[in-house]
Amino acid sequence: MKSKILIIGPITDFGGRELEVGFVSNVLSSKHEVEVCSTVTISKNSQVLDFSKSLPVFSLKSKVFKNFLWIKFLAFISYLKNNCKGSVSDYANNEWAKKHCSYDGKVLEVLNTLIPKYNLVVFFGQLSSNYVKEVIEICHDNKIKFVFRTTGKILNYQNYDYLNYVDLYIHHSESNANGVKINTHNYTVIDQCAFNEEELLKISVVKNKVKTFLTIARLEKEKNIDVLIKAFLKISDNDKLIIIGEGSEYDNLKNLAKNNVNVIFTGFIRNHKTADFFKQADCIIISHYDFETGPLTGIEAMASARLILSAKTGAMEERFDGINISWFDNTVEDLYEEMVKIKNINADQAEKLSIEIRDRYISRFSKENINARYLGVIEKVMDVS
Repeated sequence: MKSKILIIGPITDFGGRELEVGFVSNVLSSKHEVEVCSTVTISKNSQVLDFSKSLPVFSLKSKVFKNFLWIKFLAFISYLKNNCKGSVSDYANNEWAKKHCSYDGKVLEVLNTLIPKYNLVVFFGQLSSNYVKEVIEICHDNKIKFVFRTTGKILNYQNYDYLNYVDLYIHHSESNANGVKINTHNYTVIDQCAFNEEELLKISVVKNKVKTFLTIARLEKEKNIDVLIKAFLKISDNDKLIIIGEGSEYDNLKNLAKNNVNVIFTGFIRNHKTADFFKQADCIIISHYDFETGPLTGIEAMASARLILSAKTGAMEERFDGINISWFDNTVEDLYEEMVKIKNINADQAEKLSIEIRDRYISRFSKENINARYLGVIEKVMDVS
C-alpha cells in the first residue's frame, strides 16, 4: 500500500521553489501518493504542474473557503470589490474574515483535520514561514513524520523548541545548514538538478571565445541586475547580454541599459523554453543575492556546459569546489574586470573549462542522482525498505 505524502509551504505560481516542488512531487509520486498544499495563493498555471498535470494541488484558502459558510460569503464580497480577479477562494483571508470570523483560527482547524490524513509531511519554505510552527506541532502530536526542505539563506536561526521536532532537514548546502542553531539538527544536503536536463545536455560545449552573456533572475532590486548591466556597458563592443526575467525593476533596468541594442530583455520565459537561450550564450552570469540558497540558474548553467561568472552567493562555492570558475564581489568594477578576463580566454581554454563544468553536473547533480537522493532519504525517514 502506498504511503500518503503532503508537500506544503508558501508555494505560488512561478519561481525556483515552485519548480523544485513540482520536481520532488513527481519523483515521490513514483512510489507514493503525493498532494501539494499552498499556504498562500496558487493557480492552475503554477509551474508546480509542469511536471504532472494530474498532481493534486490546492491551497489552505480553498479549504477554509469550502468549509466555512461565512468565510465563503465574505470572500465573494471581496472578490466583487476586486473586479472579479482570480478565484473567489483567493479572497478567503480578506480583512473582514480576519477581523470578524477568526480566519487564522479556521486555518488551524483545517490543518488539524488535514494533516492526520498523511503519513509524511514535507514543508518547502523558510524557518520563519507562516504556519511552520503549527504544522510541525500537529505532526508531532499525531506522530506524523515531518521533513523540512529549507529555502532561503539561514542566518543563525535560534533554538525554538518546535524546530527540534523535525525528523529531517534537507538543505541546499553545508553553509546553509550551519545557520541552523538548534539542539536536534538531523540534516542532509541535497542540491538541485536541472529540470530541463535533457535539452541542456544536448547543447554543444563552448568552443569559441566568449561574446554572449546570459543572466536569469527576478528583476528586483535585491537581485543586483543593475551591477551586471553597468559592467557590461563598460565592455560592450559587439558582445551581447541577454536578460531573462520580469519584475518591478524591469523599466528601470531598461532605462539603465540606455537602449543599447546589445542588451536584450526577453521578459519571463518558462523553464522548459530557456534551453534556446543557453544555446545562444557563451557565459552565464550569476548575480549576487543576499538570501540565495541555490540558485537554480547555476545548476542549469553547469548542465548546459556554459562558462560561469558568479557572485559568491548561495551554494555556488560548494558546487564548484576544485573548478577554476570566475568569481566577482558584486561591485561593477570587479565584475567588469572578470568579464574582460573571461573574454580573453582562448577557444581551447573555453572548451576545456566547458567540458569540466558539464562533467561536474553529470557526476553530482544529474536528475538520476537527485532522484535517488530524495527517494532514499524520504524512505529512510518513513522506515520504508
